[in-house]
Amino acid sequence: MEKSGGFDMSKLSLASKILLGAGILLLIDSFLSWQKVCVSDVLGDLADVGDFCVKANAWSGSGGWAGLIMGLFLIALLIWEAMQIADMQEKFSIGVTPSKLAAYLGFGVVAFGLIKFLFAVTNEPALFAFVGLILILAIGYGAWMKFQEPETVAAPPMAPGGTDGGFTA
Repeated sequence: MEKSGGFDMSKLSLASKILLGAGILLLIDSFLSWQKVCVSDVLGDLADVGDFCVKANAWSGSGGWAGLIMGLFLIALLIWEAMQIADMQEKFSIGVTPSKLAAYLGFGVVAFGLIKFLFAVTNEPALFAFVGLILILAIGYGAWMKFQEPETVAAPPMAPGGTDGGFTA
């Protein structure tokens, strides 16, 4: 008897793979420099202070509130997808299907991520803001795919005694 050594990636839908992959990369990218301003860029040759730069990531800087909300949606999305991998989502009755909840969380990441990107790109953008934009768009595509997944329909309850109530086709 062979024992499984972990979860099987082939059991995940393409949408879940996109959400997890892009989500983990966006979480890492959110701690990198989304904005950068240097004293030499601002003052030019007037100040001889060297190359002193200040950087801000997605959680801070211009529009930091949007980056914070994006990050919270992103963490919730990653936790929810991990719960689906671990088959734990049945323990929570939330009133929507698991794929719809993942889609809504993904749409939240996209909405606030785009707001944060607009703040960053209009005020001293850095390279990782553009990397973040690509990852945000990937999450948007994965969320749209999750939204399009068919809802699982539960079978109607059987009458007591295991019959269909006496009706015949």
